[in-house]
Amino acid sequence: MTWLYALPAKIKGYALAIAGAVVFLVFAYLRARQDGKNAALAEQRRKQLDAMKQRKESDDEIDRMGADRRGDELGRWMRDR
Repeated sequence: MTWLYALPAKIKGYALAIAGAVVFLVFAYLRARQDGKNAALAEQRRKQLDAMKQRKESDDEIDRMGADRRGDELGRWMRDR
């Protein structure tokens, strides 16, 4: 009969262990989700930086061209009418 009195204490112990595991899993999930967001944001910023560098190189190349060459290059991209 004494084991019956000890049963609520055992149940409380198991319940606390399960609650602790659930809290741990929730925090682990949230941390992994935030890490994924940070990685995606870093990749997006890296791509933006690469695009900015490529744009600057293109603009510098055009600035170095003479007026005649610029006209010829533009003519390649324009549609004939």
